[in-house]
Amino acid sequence: MKKNLILIISLLVSLVLVGVIFSGPKNGKEIDTITESISEDVDGVIVPGSFGLRVLSLSDDYVKTDIKYPYFLGANEDFNIKIKNTVKTAAIEHKKMSKENWQARFQTQQEGDNIPSVPQSDDDKFYFFTDFKIAQSNSSYISFVLSYGGFLGGAHEYENKVSFAYDVKNQEIIGLKDIFPNDPDYLLNISIKSKEFLIKEYATISEEEKAGSSKEAIDAYINNIISAINEGTIPVEENFSTFTFTPDKIKIYFAQYQVGPYSLGMPEVEIDR
Repeated sequence: MKKNLILIISLLVSLVLVGVIFSGPKNGKEIDTITESISEDVDGVIVPGSFGLRVLSLSDDYVKTDIKYPYFLGANEDFNIKIKNTVKTAAIEHKKMSKENWQARFQTQQEGDNIPSVPQSDDDKFYFFTDFKIAQSNSSYISFVLSYGGFLGGAHEYENKVSFAYDVKNQEIIGLKDIFPNDPDYLLNISIKSKEFLIKEYATISEEEKAGSSKEAIDAYINNIISAINEGTIPVEENFSTFTFTPDKIKIYFAQYQVGPYSLGMPEVEIDR
């Protein structure tokens, strides 16, 4: 009887927790959901139970949001607050611009446009999202990249990436130079390898595209791509500030327009350490 009672209580508690997790954020309040195994164990590099998930609702009359970000059990409070503040700052700025852009659209509409003063449904609203990908989360290091962006009524949506690197043992944020303590030329080496990969990958044109273009147009396109890649991979810290790392690799994330036009997306280059 006692065992049955304990089992029933355990089931009720589980149901309540599931209800909290899946009911979603309400009234803009932040809801924490801790999962013991958000990511599979990857040879000890990503350890299940070393991080949890936070969900934040900031939707309003002009924008709908889908915001999630990690917090790390092995890090100090300052590091987790930095992650949270990065997300909230970006979301609040997006909300501000969403309202301004919608009101400008409403006030400058032409006869017959029938644009309301505020969106009439979620489908009509602008939107903001975040996502993240973890490269390391263990007793030694934390490394992940956070993506955020959305749509504000322009020609296309935008996206930004920001990375976080943390030394768990020393409880401090680390930078790119800390990954290469014995290599004074680390920026030059990363620059050369990134440039080689990007030119090989993107400074090309398909046979189909060649068939419909003049030699001058093809040459101009390739030269423009190479010029953008050269500029975006100059060996300065700023060009390689968004990165993740594992014991044997480092991955560089390039921003939209950094090494070419919007159509190139956000290239990534993986380099052996």
